[in-house]
This record gives sequence, C-alpha cells and structure tokens, in this order.
Amino acid sequence: MNMETKKQLIRKAEDETLNTLKMIHPGIFMLDCRFDYALDKLLETGVTDVLGMARFIQKQARTLRPVLNTKPDGFACSAFNAEDPSGHVLMGRNFDYKESPCVVLWTHPENGYRSINTLTVNFMAYGIKHQRIDRIRRPSRLIGSPYVCMDGMNEKGLAIAILEIKAEPTKQRTGRTPVIPPVIVRAVLDRCASVGEAVAEFEKYDMNDLIGVNYHYMLADATGAGAIVEYVDDRMHVIYPDNGGGLVLTNYFLTEGGNNERGRGFDRRDDIISGLGSCGGVLGDMRAMELLSSATLFYKHPKYPHMVTTCWSSVFDMTGGTQLTCCSMDYSKAYRFSVFSPCEYEELATGINFVKTERH
Repeated sequence: MNMETKKQLIRKAEDETLNTLKMIHPGIFMLDCRFDYALDKLLETGVTDVLGMARFIQKQARTLRPVLNTKPDGFACSAFNAEDPSGHVLMGRNFDYKESPCVVLWTHPENGYRSINTLTVNFMAYGIKHQRIDRIRRPSRLIGSPYVCMDGMNEKGLAIAILEIKAEPTKQRTGRTPVIPPVIVRAVLDRCASVGEAVAEFEKYDMNDLIGVNYHYMLADATGAGAIVEYVDDRMHVIYPDNGGGLVLTNYFLTEGGNNERGRGFDRRDDIISGLGSCGGVLGDMRAMELLSSATLFYKHPKYPHMVTTCWSSVFDMTGGTQLTCCSMDYSKAYRFSVFSPCEYEELATGINFVKTERH
C-alpha cells in the first residue's frame, strides 16, 4: 500500500468516526471510534506530557490544528466497587470537573479489546460550558478522544477509573518507557482482561503525572477482583481489598506515607462506605447510582470563573458489559449503554430524589 492510499484510508476512517457523533442529552454525546489510533506505536515511543501526546496524535491524524487542551485544570472524583443481588459485579464512579458535556466513546482496536469509555469535552473544546461539539469549528479535535478517557470498561469486564490527588506529581525515572495517566488508561482497556493483567501493565512503564498533581486508579473486573494503584514518592503501590471486601476511593492517598495535607473527599468516602454498609455491599445499578448521587460536588472554583460539578456518574456492570450513566447532575434519567453495541442506548427513569446543593 503506497503512502497516498494509506492517507486516504486514514481520512476515510476519521470521517466515518466524526459522522457517528450524536447528542442524546445536553450533557451526553456518543462517538464510535473507527480509526487506528496507533496505541502500540505511542507506547513504544513513550510520552511524558500532554503536549507530546498531542503532537503524536497530530502526526497520526490529518489535522494540523490542536487536538487537545494541554492545560486542563484539576479534577476530583469518587469510585467504589460492589455486587448486585444477582451476583453481577459493579463499579461506580463520579467524575467531578468544570461543567461541560461528556462523550461516551466506543473503541474496537484491531489487536485489542473492545471498550466503552467516557471523557470530558473540556479536554477538546477548551472548556466552554455546554459546548456543542457537533458545531465546533474544528470537529477534528475529536480525533484525540481515545487518549483522554477518564474511565471505561472493556469486553472482558475490566473497568478502570482515574482520580486526582492534590499532591506532588509522580515523575518516575527508572529507565522504562515513559507514560502519562490517560495513556495508561487506554493501554489497560485495550490490552488487559483482568485486574492482575492491568497491574502488570502499570508496572511496565515509568509514570509521569500531569498538571502538577498526582493520580491514582481504581481497577475492577468481572471476577470480583479489585485494586487501587497509587504512586508515593515515585514508587508504585497496589492496594487490594481486605478479606474479599470492596474498595472505595476519592481524592487522597490510601497508601501509608502518602502526603494527604491537601487531600480531599474524606466525607464523600465516608458517605459511600456508609451507604455500602447499609446494604451489605450488595445493591443494584440504580441503587448504586443513587449512592453516587449522594457523593456529588458542586461549588464555585476558588480561582477560575467556573463551577466545579459532577459531570457524570456511571455504574459499570462488568458481568453484563453495560454502563449506566447520568450526566450534569440530572439524576431523573439514566442512559444504559453496552460495550458490544456502539452508539446504542436505553433511556431509563431512575426515581432518584436528588436536589442539587453546594458541596466542596
């Protein structure tokens, strides 16, 4: 295949991807990724910052314009794992950031696992509140979508979520290939079928955190296994549940020795633990969504002119391969997606009684 033909095929696949973009709620867009985002090549090359990743994407794709916001602000979040009454394994997750829609993205790499992923429009549309990404001047920014996912689940029932800690960023220098947080999320979803494989994937790389903060990760799979990956003093630590119990994660270190001077989310973690305890850690996806609604954030950012809010809440059913999502703190309706059915969804009334109130 000559170079011109290859470029034509890339453009065609990118156009097919952009043509799948659909809004189903002012806070939710859907997109089916149909092009090769060259994960193996990026991992072999290595990347230490968002700018380097953006340059890689621009070289692979047809766009010469910026595809990512290289200076995103910090975010919060909450996550937990549990089991439903039928024995399905669940993971719940809130993504807290400045107000904007989210994109539910399907990926199906040729040499990897299919997955369903969620990302914030802020990382592509530069943070404009409720930016209609189907109307932005350069929709080609969406070509960067696979590399800015904040959580997801693959066809094997492995789920991952990334959360921030206000602490010194990890900058490992052991001689392994460097990687940044959203790229390891992509690698785990494409390459790993279990929590054990995901932990081993993390161990292959030198982690380089972004924007002056630290990150940790919730992992869970369809067998009921779970783990938290954290970095303290540039060393990777893995936390497993005690006695087969569940895991709850917000925005401070669980690893002994982690600096929690600026940690956040202690109250949210307590609320989630209390909610899980009241039902013995067994609850359906709607009840899990209600629990997530009790751990939302909503407040005026102390430095920037925007509100910090829960952009989306998702419950992953790792056994059934589905994702239940509410967005923009609208808990009156939820949308159920399947990892196996790109750009299809079911809209459901939740019955959740939620009142938006200020909470830090």
